[in-house]
Amino acid sequence: MRPVLFYIGSLPLRSYGLLIAVAFLVGIWIGRRRAAARGYKPDTVIDLSVILILTSIAGARLAYVLVRWSHYQNDIAGIFRTWEGGLALYGGMVAGTIAALLFFRRRGIDIWAGSDLLTPSLAAGVAIGRIGCFLNGCCFGHQCDAPWGVVFSADSMAGMTFPGVHLHPTQVYEAAIALAILTVLLLVDRRRRFDGFLFWLFVILLSFSRIFIDPIRHYETESIFLEAGSFAMTNNQAVSVGLIVLAVYFLLRLSRRARASAPAGI
Repeated sequence: MRPVLFYIGSLPLRSYGLLIAVAFLVGIWIGRRRAAARGYKPDTVIDLSVILILTSIAGARLAYVLVRWSHYQNDIAGIFRTWEGGLALYGGMVAGTIAALLFFRRRGIDIWAGSDLLTPSLAAGVAIGRIGCFLNGCCFGHQCDAPWGVVFSADSMAGMTFPGVHLHPTQVYEAAIALAILTVLLLVDRRRRFDGFLFWLFVILLSFSRIFIDPIRHYETESIFLEAGSFAMTNNQAVSVGLIVLAVYFLLRLSRRARASAPAGI
């Protein structure tokens, strides 16, 4: 693991920040290509991307800090040390989604068509971002006795929490799942029946993946939403369940709207 890739003089180039930047750049590239293919101005994606970079990072950091406020209330400066890790995926998604919807409305773009346009970029961004988490040694799993268990470097969060212990590389699991989701989305996009389908399918697939990954991922006690005996539900799992319900509701609603607006005989 390499939290710091190398130094430029005394300035460290951190793998986490670099991979987040790469995630945004790849997302912009995918979005521009899809925009051009669908008759939108590719530069619209650039305009939106600037907004998304700011809002999603701010939302992801805010969600992370709020859950762990006891850690930061006496270290306000620590809130801004994002290079140490500490971005809550769902916080970034919610903030970014709200910003995108407002942007689409202001530009006169159908919000669901615009959401579908950007959805593959989201999946690619999650995959690349999780590799950044792996190199940084954050978002790690519990002890792993399998051959692929990873001992993280001593200067990473995982290494400091579990020194010398083989851990589940949950970041790599999530990156692989995100790539699989991206593949599914691109295949489904060829037969997409109504606008909004791709976005809400992504929400469902990503939410299910979090439900199944979280039991082997390490969390602080502040991140446990519900605990009863040996059963524990994390905040992310609770949010995932809520998002799945919301996604099913919108899929049914958008499907009915599409059927109602379809010409007779189709």
